[in-house]
Amino acid sequence: MGKQSSVAVPEDRPTVVPYGQMFSIGVVLSAGGMLGDPWHAGVLGRLEEVTGWDTRTADLMVGTSAGSITAVTIRAGVAAIDRKAHFEGGPVSAEAQAIYERIVTPYEEPPVDRDWRPSSPKMALKAAWPPWKTDPIRFAVANLPRGARSGEPLETRMNELHPGPWTADPTWIVAVRLADGRRVVFGRDDIRGNVGQAVRSSTAVPGVYVPGSVGEREYVDGGVHSSTNADLTAMLGFDLVIISSAMTATEDSRSITSPQRTWWSRKLDDEVAEIRSRGTAVAVIQPDADTLPALDKEADDARVAATQAGATAADTALAGPDGVGMRELIARAAV
Repeated sequence: MGKQSSVAVPEDRPTVVPYGQMFSIGVVLSAGGMLGDPWHAGVLGRLEEVTGWDTRTADLMVGTSAGSITAVTIRAGVAAIDRKAHFEGGPVSAEAQAIYERIVTPYEEPPVDRDWRPSSPKMALKAAWPPWKTDPIRFAVANLPRGARSGEPLETRMNELHPGPWTADPTWIVAVRLADGRRVVFGRDDIRGNVGQAVRSSTAVPGVYVPGSVGEREYVDGGVHSSTNADLTAMLGFDLVIISSAMTATEDSRSITSPQRTWWSRKLDDEVAEIRSRGTAVAVIQPDADTLPALDKEADDARVAATQAGATAADTALAGPDGVGMRELIARAAV
């Protein structure tokens, strides 16, 4: 897996138990567009198939954009192996089928009239001043017009899937506040949105979708800050953090990726270094030269290919030089 996913078993350090269990695992699920959710299903489903660890027992799930959909679905009670089977077109368990049947709203992205004015002049100003702290991504996002597709059906579907205001187990969904470009974390920060509002906000790609909202506040895709936002787990003292990242690439394959993917990869490198500096083991499962093509497909079977690519990436991680350490750590949580 390379240096980014080293999972040497930590020894001779106090065990920090953030949420009351003897061994703690945090799961980070990245952005990834339409193929991000299938990728995560492949990664987590394969981990469950091979190790027996049930992702639903994770002590924390952090979801950004597409990853927020995965997180809410798992917290609704759908096992990772059922998520994998669902995207591969196979049968799912009766338990998963009953949960999926809660969704009665058809999926669509109804068009809305576009407002062609810059979406957030205030964010643009904060991103450009002072000049030595210029944030080019936030500056560009702030100057985009508002999106012309509505995410309201997605919001409704997520609330049908997971009734109730929030998940019983810790779940953090990342978005960016449109007014000033600040990263916000639903489920952690003082925001009273439900899971549907959180997912709609986290997936509101700037310039494409209408921003999500809670009251008078508007929010856009959490990927504006980071495709992974894994640094949110750094101070929590987990024994292991598993990062499923669809928008980055292994170090040895970055020469064949887009500048955007390389940029997100370097940002993830920094986040992983911060987590490890606190004594937490980290496993990063991300595309390599063999699995990257599956995330660029546009054919009808793209979701199947992305799911299988995620499973392959998990297999590669488990079979690599760091796989023994990962298996040992996951086994501690599976018992």
